[in-house]
Amino acid sequence: MAFVMYPLARELFRVADIPRRLIPATIALGIFTFTMTALPGSPQVQNIIPGQFFGTGSFAGPGIGLLGGALIFGFGLLWLEYRRTVLIRKGETFDSPESARVIGGSSDDGAGNQVTTLEPANRLIPFLPLLTVFAVNFACTLLIFPALDWSYLEDEKFGGVGFDERAGLWAVLLGIIAGVLLLLALNARNFATLWTGCVDGAKRSMLPIFSTASEVGYGAVVASVAAFAVVRDSVFGLGVGALWTSVFSVSITAGLTGSSSGGMTIALNALGDDLRTMAEQEGISMEAMHRLTAMAAGGLDTLPHSGAVVTLLIVCGLTHRQSYKDLGVVTLVVPVIVVVALVGLVSVVGAF
Repeated sequence: MAFVMYPLARELFRVADIPRRLIPATIALGIFTFTMTALPGSPQVQNIIPGQFFGTGSFAGPGIGLLGGALIFGFGLLWLEYRRTVLIRKGETFDSPESARVIGGSSDDGAGNQVTTLEPANRLIPFLPLLTVFAVNFACTLLIFPALDWSYLEDEKFGGVGFDERAGLWAVLLGIIAGVLLLLALNARNFATLWTGCVDGAKRSMLPIFSTASEVGYGAVVASVAAFAVVRDSVFGLGVGALWTSVFSVSITAGLTGSSSGGMTIALNALGDDLRTMAEQEGISMEAMHRLTAMAAGGLDTLPHSGAVVTLLIVCGLTHRQSYKDLGVVTLVVPVIVVVALVGLVSVVGAF
């Protein structure tokens, strides 16, 4: 998303003469916050991981997610608008030295790659694959899967799989497959271009796949050492309830790893079963656990050492000194405040 959005954002900011240093925060608000963790039905991995531990689907806690997403989006935009006004009042423009591109020389080509575009027949077609992913995910989660008998999966010859732990992941996978097939069908005449895109996509998928795998392996090693038992007992010994314990543990781990998905995977692999048992004993909705745990992962994950933050700044050609203040406010301060408020609200009124 950073590589895709930077050229567009750069041109919009240039025409509007908005200080360039706000580009990373603007992009980050759209890709690192509410769309990543809050919106129900999102195919993001951060929205899928909790379902494997809490037996929930990607549409879990819709009311909590929509409210949280609206708050994060609204407060984030208010901060960016405030900063734009302040910087312009000080005389800063798109080409001011304070916003000058200092990483990657004077080139503004973003990733520097040549991109081949496919011209759609009309303006609706480009959105059909995206809508298909959402529609299939929704239908599988709420209509198709509940109407089928999955009890046979518990048989040992099928691996003794618990369906509730897999339903969310399977629904998203089917949605993505349907979207890909539709994309291929709509662009059958451009098969050569699609084939090149598939090959490039397969190559580039290796980095996130192995990064996630290494994080899971790292988490397994950490969870196996004796010191981790002390940390786990300390976390559960706080006596603050399942919601606060889950949010606290996932937030800290995401902050340490600089990764929302990695931190959540490590924390839930180590504590997921205990958190689920605690929530059941306290009568807390698993859907609320899912949504708030996912949203908690999208807070401290954008500390300055985060790989995603570093990558975004490099793509934009800016430094931490120039842009991290605004990026940190919209991706760290605002989400953390919203999650704390939502946990307090859910603790009083329950899941919605």
